[in-house]
Amino acid sequence: MHTNKKQYCFLIKKKEIVWSAKYFSFAILIAFFLSILVYSVMFLISEPAHVDEAIVVTASAAVAKVEITAEYINPVWSVFIFNSIAVLIAVIGSSLFIYVHPIMIGEIELRSRYLTYASISIAMEKILMPFNKLLQRSLTFIDSDFPGITTEKSNDSDSMWQYCGYEKSDYHKFAYMLPYTLPVMILLVNGFLLGILLAFFTFNGALTGFQIFGTKGILVGIIYNLAYFFISIIPHGIIELPAILLAAALGYRFAFIQSHEVKNKELFLGDNIKEAKQDVTRILDITKEYLSSLYIWKMLIIMISMLLVASYIEINMTGNIAEKTMIALDHLVEKWIV
Repeated sequence: MHTNKKQYCFLIKKKEIVWSAKYFSFAILIAFFLSILVYSVMFLISEPAHVDEAIVVTASAAVAKVEITAEYINPVWSVFIFNSIAVLIAVIGSSLFIYVHPIMIGEIELRSRYLTYASISIAMEKILMPFNKLLQRSLTFIDSDFPGITTEKSNDSDSMWQYCGYEKSDYHKFAYMLPYTLPVMILLVNGFLLGILLAFFTFNGALTGFQIFGTKGILVGIIYNLAYFFISIIPHGIIELPAILLAAALGYRFAFIQSHEVKNKELFLGDNIKEAKQDVTRILDITKEYLSSLYIWKMLIIMISMLLVASYIEINMTGNIAEKTMIALDHLVEKWIV
C-alpha cells in the first residue's frame, strides 16, 4: 500500500515562493524585451502612426478578455472571475491533470487489440517526438533533477511500449513533466501579459515624448508612462499578484512531489499493462491526498478572498489613486520641460 506524508507534505515554503516569483519575473522580462524588439523594428520600417496603432492593438489584446466580459457583468466580477480561474487552474487543475494517465495507459492497452489503429498512433507520435524533446530540454531549467532521470529502453519483444512511437523512458519523463505544466503555464501567461503591457507603456512613452518634446522628451515620456503603469497596478497588484504566485507555488509543490515519486520509484518503466496500471494507482493516491488536504482548501479560500478584495480595489479605487498621482506628476514634468 502506497503511503505518503499527510497534509504537511504539501506546505509551501520559501523554496516554492522563490520558484514562483523567479519564473513569473522571467516571463515578464522575455515578453518585455520581445515586445520592445517588435516595436523597434516596426518603428524603423513603418510610419509612426502605424507603430502607435500596432502598440495600442497589442496592449488591448492583452486585456481584451476582461473588457469583453465586463460588458455583460459588473467589472469587479469580470476581473475576479478571470483571476480566480488562473488560481484554480494552478492549484486544482495541476492535480486533476494527472488523471490523463489512466486514459493514456488505457489507450495503449487498446492499441494491442487494434494493430491498424496502433500503427497510425505510432506514426503520429514519431512526428511529435521533436516537440517532446524540446519540452524535456525546457524542463531542465525548471527542475535541476530532471537531467538525471533514467533513459532506460525496453528490450522485451512483448513490451506494451512496442505499440507506441516512443520508448518507455519517454513516458517516464512525460510522467515527470506532466504536473509542472499548469503552474508553469499560469506564470508564463500572466507574466507575458504584464510584460507586454510594460513594453507598451515604455515604448509608447518614449515615442510620445520624442514626438512632443524631441530628444530630451524621450526620458521624460518613459518615466511618465512607467509611473502611470506602476501606479495603475500597485494598489490592487500588491494583493492580486501574491495570490497568483501563491497558487503557482502550491501547484509547483504538488508537481515536485509527484515528479520525484515518478523518478524515485521508477514508475512507468515496466513492460506490461498491469505494472503501468499499478503505477497510475500510486500517483493517483498522491493526487487524491492532495485534493483532500485541508491545507490546500484553506489556502485556496485565502487566495480567492485576496482576489475579490483586489478586484474591488482595481475597479473602484485604483483609477482615482492613479489620477491624483498623475496630476501631481504633471506639475513636476511641466517644471522640468519648461
